Amino acid sequence: MKTVARILAIPAVTCWLIRRAQRTPYAHLDGYMSRWWLLNPYDQKTHTTKHSWFPWSVRIHHILRRDNDRALHDHPWNARTFILHGWYREVREDGSCIRRVAGDTARLNFGEFHQITEVSAGGVWTLFVTSKFQGMWGFKVDGVKVPFWEYLARKNDE
Repeated sequence: MKTVARILAIPAVTCWLIRRAQRTPYAHLDGYMSRWWLLNPYDQKTHTTKHSWFPWSVRIHHILRRDNDRALHDHPWNARTFILHGWYREVREDGSCIRRVAGDTARLNFGEFHQITEVSAGGVWTLFVTSKFQGMWGFKVDGVKVPFWEYLARKNDE
């Protein structure tokens, strides 16, 4: 995977991937992250994968800032990220703090919690690959996973 990550981080390859992905926007999170599809496996009506034998999705993310939440979060699937340009620093549930730079790759499984704590000036570009849906994502609060909708509702009430 490290060789793949290095190839994807070659500037000409990165630029091509970003240009290609920008044809197919996917739910941007204003001021935090812009997202585009490279490969969207989901049916537009049912929101389930079109083919059970091919559960992967591939997106380009442009992360503009750190996570604002105090709690670590997980994702609803197993995922792998490839850093294309820029860098970010993340904290994992075990307390490790890792700086991810262009040419790096990292795996994050469903139920593994993390948080992005710092992002390079101008943001960081990543290629984000996810597998099949595993379950709802959430935030780790006092050692317990809180579903995202409940956590965000609590946060908005504060």
